[in-house]
Amino acid sequence: MATFGYRRELKKYEEVDEDELLATLSSEELQELERELADLDDNVPIGLRQKDQTAKTPTGSFDRDALLKYWEDENKKLVEDERMESNGGQVRGDINTLVPAFEKVFSIPSESEFHLLYKCPQKNGLSKVSRSESRKTETTDQNLNATSDRASGNPIVIDETLEQILCDDPAISEVNLNNIEDISQETLLRFAEALCANTHVHVFSLANTHADDRVAFAVSKMLRENRFIRNLNIESNFVSGQGILALLAALQHNSSLVELRFHNQRHICGGKVEMEMVQLLRENTTLLKLGYQFDLPGPRMTATSILTRNQDQQ
Repeated sequence: MATFGYRRELKKYEEVDEDELLATLSSEELQELERELADLDDNVPIGLRQKDQTAKTPTGSFDRDALLKYWEDENKKLVEDERMESNGGQVRGDINTLVPAFEKVFSIPSESEFHLLYKCPQKNGLSKVSRSESRKTETTDQNLNATSDRASGNPIVIDETLEQILCDDPAISEVNLNNIEDISQETLLRFAEALCANTHVHVFSLANTHADDRVAFAVSKMLRENRFIRNLNIESNFVSGQGILALLAALQHNSSLVELRFHNQRHICGGKVEMEMVQLLRENTTLLKLGYQFDLPGPRMTATSILTRNQDQQ
């Protein structure tokens, strides 16, 4: 049998004297050789085993309990250092002593905090006004102002804005109903109907308003008739896949909408609806931004290519 080439090369090392070879090595080379041949600690987890890369002598084998105790001690030292820095270098009491003190302080509101919480400003002393009376006063003020200043912070005046849309007032170009959770579905339908003939509103947002499929169908009808809406946001609502498909189907008759957002709905669209979305998007050439996260990679890539095509055609 023929001998392989590498076996012939190995024969010349069979008669090498190891002692003579080690004698020719320097002290640094011998130390490096010892590190290469050293056995790893069996007590160390397999994923953490590695060769010693320091010149320090090991203090002992791996001890998990000792390591955890060391971390706890170091964490306590860091907490103490932060307390000393915040107190100007002086430690004032223990943490366990400070916690009840903080609870006692924060449980008793000051006079200014009391007025702020109950919205009853007084000039002299505290007023004996109950929480129910303060709520009644707040409700009365809202009715007198006829505003929609809810906990969401949206200051829109619904009736006034709706009247401006019906009159096609050029002063209003954006309708923002976002986060008005107590707005009725009938009011949203009135907004969608009023926008059908409006020529000055370019942005319509009704995110987080509990809008359902009825509102989606009404908005779809509005998109078929309106040629001036450029941005539509209906995110975070209760629109199902049928309502979303109705919105996308309206894009076949709309050439002005450039951004459509309907992500984060209560109902899950599913793969079948996403495939139908892509088919409807193919027939539109003006939409540039789509606010929806596809679950399937196929429709996601197709929608991206469609939007890229539309941007190139602009």
